[in-house]
Amino acid sequence: MSTSLTFYGGANEIGGNKILLQEKDAKIYFDFGESFTFGEGYFYEYLAPRSANGLEVYFEFDMLPKIPKLYSKEMLELTNLKYQKPDVDAVFISHSHSDHVGHIGFLDESIPVHMGHGTRKIMETYHALYPSLYPLPANSLNLFKSGDSIRVKHLEVRPIHVEHSIPGAYGFIVKRDGGPLVYTGDFRMHGPRRDMSVELMEKAARERPEVLLCEGTRMHPEGKGSGKLDAGNGGQNTGEEHNYTELEVERRVADLTEETRGLVLAYFSMSNVDRFMSFYNAARKAGRKLVIGTELAYVVANLREKVKALPDVASDPHVRVYFRLAKSCTFCEKDYRKWEREFMKNMVTYKEIREKPGSYLMHMNFYKLMELVYLRPEKARFIYSMSEHFYEGEDNREQREVWENWMRHFKIDFKTSHCSGHAGKKDLEEFIRKVKPDILVPIHTQHSECFMDLHKDVRIPEKGKKMKL
Repeated sequence: MSTSLTFYGGANEIGGNKILLQEKDAKIYFDFGESFTFGEGYFYEYLAPRSANGLEVYFEFDMLPKIPKLYSKEMLELTNLKYQKPDVDAVFISHSHSDHVGHIGFLDESIPVHMGHGTRKIMETYHALYPSLYPLPANSLNLFKSGDSIRVKHLEVRPIHVEHSIPGAYGFIVKRDGGPLVYTGDFRMHGPRRDMSVELMEKAARERPEVLLCEGTRMHPEGKGSGKLDAGNGGQNTGEEHNYTELEVERRVADLTEETRGLVLAYFSMSNVDRFMSFYNAARKAGRKLVIGTELAYVVANLREKVKALPDVASDPHVRVYFRLAKSCTFCEKDYRKWEREFMKNMVTYKEIREKPGSYLMHMNFYKLMELVYLRPEKARFIYSMSEHFYEGEDNREQREVWENWMRHFKIDFKTSHCSGHAGKKDLEEFIRKVKPDILVPIHTQHSECFMDLHKDVRIPEKGKKMKL
């Protein structure tokens, strides 16, 4: 029996997972995502491939693998790769982050795509807000929930929900002739739903897997690259990693808010419901209302169906929905889109916030900084709660300088409070120790070599290369 794994992404890199499992006549992919470095070196802002050209430009610069019997006829029209009927049996999506789902639009429409109910809901929500940026795949979508059993020829795939920085994330246990295989997807174990990741760990351990494909985003050599933006010291790089929990983020945000006289501003991912709840709880503790824009209100309202802990932002007394100044400058219904009008009963504008800035904690992303001109904040504070990469990476230097200029101009005190959506090194060690796979394959990491100390049989994948099992 021939069994192999081929890594078209996620090998010695963070993100871009495209992992093909082949056994007998079965072929399934785990994720089909876009790398974080996708197009780097060739494209910049408006210099980008035209969607009408399909995969022609992507193949020219080796941005996507030239794999026969995979892509749609439309995508191959201008390429020299002849269209053939696909031989892929299924694609399993772990969650809705673009580095795991971003390239499924290139696949042939006849290939079944399996994803969780929450992932589809998130994709539909973002498509409704930004249809050109978040197109929906034409493939038939087969939805699953944790504990389901999905048969693909002789393979049995069981999704198990995990905790991550976005809801609806899953790992997979695959029953196969050569022994079980476990794919963690992206996960963490330091938030309010640690129990979900523990469930995957315990169920995987009971299966005694032959192979564990384990993400290692935060795996790093000791003393090298281990410094994180410290949630406890205002963002200074300490050189030592502390695995901050979501609860610690919430407490720090509450403390920073309570000690601030003026308006508190914050930036966190719209799809990170755990972070939303951290700021919601912190605002309440500090005696303030959480202010969110109409887009974030739409996301939260749609995800509330799947995440019951979320408040009803259209009516919750601890939330206000911010409406920007529009056409008539009167904040009347006709100025706003139909879906925005659903939140008008809970409206707040710059006028109310400017009058009583100490009563609010307001979500604001980079592209909404213009609102500061209307808010005119004094003695204000900004709490940045996104990925550490933005302030550690050189790639964001220009945007970071613009951000810092706005902070200086309005004399806003800038702080950070963040915890990762990925498992820390100690949690990864615990996971591997308890699961006890025969073979350990590190993925979604830039430091595969660090796994060598954790297991006797570590197979380091190479991009585009087949690994026989």
